[in-house]
Amino acid sequence: MIKAGTILQLEPIHNDTPEKYRCRVVESEEDGIFIDYPIHTKTGKTIFMMNGTQLKASFVYNEQTVLMFESEVLGRKISKIPMVHIHYPGEDKLVKVQRRQYVRVETNADISLYYGDEYHPAVTEDISAGGCAVRMNGIEIEQGARISMIIVLTMQTGECHYLEIMGSLIRVWERNNKKIASIQFLNLSETQRQVIMRFCFEKQLELRKKGLLE
Repeated sequence: MIKAGTILQLEPIHNDTPEKYRCRVVESEEDGIFIDYPIHTKTGKTIFMMNGTQLKASFVYNEQTVLMFESEVLGRKISKIPMVHIHYPGEDKLVKVQRRQYVRVETNADISLYYGDEYHPAVTEDISAGGCAVRMNGIEIEQGARISMIIVLTMQTGECHYLEIMGSLIRVWERNNKKIASIQFLNLSETQRQVIMRFCFEKQLELRKKGLLE
């Protein structure tokens, strides 16, 4: 599925600020792949990555599907060109990413909605980089209302992000006798968007390992 010539987009997982690099697959082996030295997408400069650097890698398959996997820098090799050796987990560990809309994952994250001059603690039903569904539990907020919120996202590393986000309540409905509100995020910063997308990606991998996601 992944072969020489495939273009990869790399994102370091543990950076404080989101960065994206582009590279090309030069060779592939059973335990990993060799790429040319990555180029920073904004600066155009070549990037040097230390061994052990953890990455999120993605590539386009069949011109329509984006596939993503977690990787790590394993070492270097000099052949006709200098190359970086990175881990490739195999086809069964690839996660399909929806291109036209943000990936939505079911998760119970703590959230606090600020409306009517007070905070209302709640829990999410699901989340994506475009918005979230929230269990209202007696919270009364008008449809179409603008609200501010604080969402707590805990990563697999244990690091915790408190995201202050503005949103708009799109609609409220009932499921299994629970009142659920759909909230659209407004004016996300790129850093906030990347944090949420990384969180969703990690949750997808977690669900896949448990056999709860194809």
